Amino acid sequence: MTDNQGSIVLKVAQASNENEQHSDHRFETERKITRNFQQQLKEMQPGIKLHPSIYPEESLVRALKTQTNSGLGPDLVIADSNQALSLLALGLTDPIKLTKERQNLINPAALERVKTANGSLAGQPVSQYFQMACFDKRKLKKAPETLKELSEASGTGTIFGMVTNLQDLYWSLGSFGAGEALTASLAGQKVTVAAHERLTQWMRWLKASSYQQNIVFLRNQAALRKAFIKGDMHWISCWSTQLPQLREKIKDHLGIAPLPSGEFGRATPITRLQVWALGKNSSRRQRAESLNLLDFMVQPWAQKTYALTYRTGFPVNPAAAMIVSKQLPPGFSKFSEEENKRVSRGDAIVSAIDEKPRLKRGIQSTLNELIFEGLSPEKAATELENQMKAKR
Repeated sequence: MTDNQGSIVLKVAQASNENEQHSDHRFETERKITRNFQQQLKEMQPGIKLHPSIYPEESLVRALKTQTNSGLGPDLVIADSNQALSLLALGLTDPIKLTKERQNLINPAALERVKTANGSLAGQPVSQYFQMACFDKRKLKKAPETLKELSEASGTGTIFGMVTNLQDLYWSLGSFGAGEALTASLAGQKVTVAAHERLTQWMRWLKASSYQQNIVFLRNQAALRKAFIKGDMHWISCWSTQLPQLREKIKDHLGIAPLPSGEFGRATPITRLQVWALGKNSSRRQRAESLNLLDFMVQPWAQKTYALTYRTGFPVNPAAAMIVSKQLPPGFSKFSEEENKRVSRGDAIVSAIDEKPRLKRGIQSTLNELIFEGLSPEKAATELENQMKAKR
């Protein structure tokens, strides 16, 4: 589609990366960023205009089916890596062919995450979002670096907040080395006694934390953020995508830090990989311009500029990542190439669970019973392993 100035108009369908169904102001921040991005793009790529629409992650498939079947589907779809793979499998997007030169601009680990079983790519990685700690500098001089420090600080009146789902809690598994038991269970392998004990220790920590007056577990990230903004909490686990809203509300008092480690090791934050995929209904010219835009988005200049402008994501271009890591806040600068490899196991576990809604619900039920009800850590650990084995 062209407008009367001769620019090509590309329709873009974007899944909300807030990943929340309960936010009062859902999409508000994303719309603002999208408008800013369009303005910047106009200066760099004057021949392209974007017509973006933001959809709740859970209803993107339905919207795309309706639009694509009527021949009015988008030219580009922006989603996370798991959803990009699902959309390709459902025939709602086309696989993308990247030249060797383009592939060399993208972190190999990121490309692996959009690769299908037959080796095709479900889309092009553009940015990575990850978990970190957000804290109020008026209440905390510095964020706790270990779970022991977190527990001690909560005893002095500092209020800590976390979310009960596995994706948001997974960072803390690394502190206990508990990921091994989940990996083995998902693969249908026997869990070693030592790995089972580490998973049980993680469950004991969750249970003990739920009994502490100043450690609060909420059911979704939107409620957690709302409490943090109101001042009811002084430290929360957060996502880099949520930083614009927190910066706007808390301003210079917002502190950002890596999540705390434990005796066994460092925290293992999950990442979300933003992927740009090709829609099915593009004309030849729209497809050509979509590919031009995708090429532009992974060039070092664009990767560096957008990472530093929005400070919500980490570049997928290794050269840009090296440049910006020194200029981003502490929670970002810790996220290096080494970190990218280290968190890949957690990403694989979470994506495997996301593909199986019944398994996801079962795990959530177990965590809720452990944190809010009377389920023992020992039973919860066994239950979690059995759920994963049964849903292979």
